Amino acid sequence: MKRRALGIAAVALLLSLAGPGLLPAAVRVNPAPDLVNPSFEDAGASGDVAAGWGRWGQWFNREEGWTPVRTGHCILGYHHWQIPDSNNSGVFQDVQGAVKGTTYTFGIYVNADKATGNSQDAVSIELRLESTVDGQQQTVASKIYKVADLKPNAWETLTVSGAPTNDTFRVLVVVTPSPVDGTRGGALRFYDAFLELAH
Repeated sequence: MKRRALGIAAVALLLSLAGPGLLPAAVRVNPAPDLVNPSFEDAGASGDVAAGWGRWGQWFNREEGWTPVRTGHCILGYHHWQIPDSNNSGVFQDVQGAVKGTTYTFGIYVNADKATGNSQDAVSIELRLESTVDGQQQTVASKIYKVADLKPNAWETLTVSGAPTNDTFRVLVVVTPSPVDGTRGGALRFYDAFLELAH
């Protein structure tokens, strides 16, 4: 009996040291999938697009010469002063390996170069999570941050949390410009996107 108890204890100790790969599926914790090129250091087919990221709208570009940067040498820069219309601009990535029903937190760092004089800042930054349902993108979580509330020239963390409704998951950053009846100014710098299990 004593030998059996020692054997059970030894197996339990080995499983605890071996890591999650040997644990039963019911007790495993799946880590969050990795984003591709989260710091935008790698260029896509076009140098002003970050590899692994899609883009729409105008003047939301990968920049190698903008400062300040957080850790590397590239950022995504939103040129608000050059936006010619009222349409939003954004970047997105389709995440591989997300688990339906698991809550994730998507985040990114932003640094606001505020408008000066009579010019206006962009209105907002939206972080959004989507799943594909019947061929259509469906929002599963969204959080909007007003650019006016951001500190000037300081790196701040923006986040949103949500769970995919199936095995598809898309993370998005959407910027809305100021109204067309004013003079646009300022810019936004983005860096170090991340995806993690929600706490």
